[in-house]
Amino acid sequence: MEMLAQLILELEGYTVEKTRHTLIVDGRPIAEIDIVAKKEGETYYVEVKSGKISVTDIRQAYTNAKLAGGKPLIVARGFSDEAARITARELGIEVLLIPDYFHFIDTEEIMQIVEETVYLTLEKLFPTPTSPLSEEELATVRALANSNTFEEAADKLGVSKQELGQRISKLKEKGAITKTSPYRLLRLQSKLLLLSQ
Repeated sequence: MEMLAQLILELEGYTVEKTRHTLIVDGRPIAEIDIVAKKEGETYYVEVKSGKISVTDIRQAYTNAKLAGGKPLIVARGFSDEAARITARELGIEVLLIPDYFHFIDTEEIMQIVEETVYLTLEKLFPTPTSPLSEEELATVRALANSNTFEEAADKLGVSKQELGQRISKLKEKGAITKTSPYRLLRLQSKLLLLSQ
């Protein structure tokens, strides 16, 4: 279930930092938080529930996150009742619901789907350039691989965003890059491309 939750978080734009994080207060372990994730500079302490969440689950997630100094977030199949939904809303807890179609298949089938998706994605991300990369192209790929944003990559290269866009277009024409957005996929593909050089 946690692997599925991690996938959902990634799809929603979160970056998973840790799993099974022990919450320590005054030198004592008081709880285990399923996932620690980040998004837009904020840290989220994520509780993963395989079923529907109750008011008690919501209070626990809220308390743990506050003690840890971050924001609470829950991944679950739904709310056990209206009181749980209202409590989450009033406490400002974000709840990511597992899509309805996952209810009809078990976790093993879901993981098979995920594995197949990862395989197909890796196939797309491992292109074969039609010719060797030039020094300028390699420099561009290195900048993309080592930057968190498009703008940062342009700054590292000392070029305008328009110029960087043109360089990426040429790399795409050459078959060296297939995915240009979102940026995290472009960065991942650049890292993979460097490994093959």
